[in-house]
Amino acid sequence: MSEATAVDTPIVVFISSHQKEFQALRNGLKQNIDGEVLFNKKLLKAELVERRSGTRIGGDMTAALQGSTIYVGIFGTQYSEKTCQEYKEARRRGLPILVFDVLPPKKGKSKRNGEVKSFLEKQVKGLDDIRITTIVARPSRPGEILDTILQRIANVIAEMAHQNLTIRKTVNPQ
Repeated sequence: MSEATAVDTPIVVFISSHQKEFQALRNGLKQNIDGEVLFNKKLLKAELVERRSGTRIGGDMTAALQGSTIYVGIFGTQYSEKTCQEYKEARRRGLPILVFDVLPPKKGKSKRNGEVKSFLEKQVKGLDDIRITTIVARPSRPGEILDTILQRIANVIAEMAHQNLTIRKTVNPQ
């Protein structure tokens, strides 16, 4: 029996959002992330807590974040206390955090819950290590949100690899 290698342990991306508001986006992210292959190896895995078989969402969320490598928080017009809890837990665990503020089109009829804006301003904005990416949901560009999130995940993974290389060069100078 061979020993597991880093390639056998995928980078787990925890996807956090109001489930009903972004269900199609969540499914699209999972499909794209889980389908990413390099040299016949799956390097990434998306974690959607609602797809776990457990009966306690809080416990499932904690366990899922414990096994995750990157946190992706998607905030839109609907407030979700669970999404806010997931963000705080990811922050507590020191995960790389990507936050997306998805705004409705200006002509859109949906109004944003004030708690979403308040949470982002009080808990996220201004923190040195977190940048909020604002995306306007345009019906004319339905894949734009998905593409933007996937690009930012790729950027974080590249940054993680670069940090690892820098540490290795520091520890083992030639």
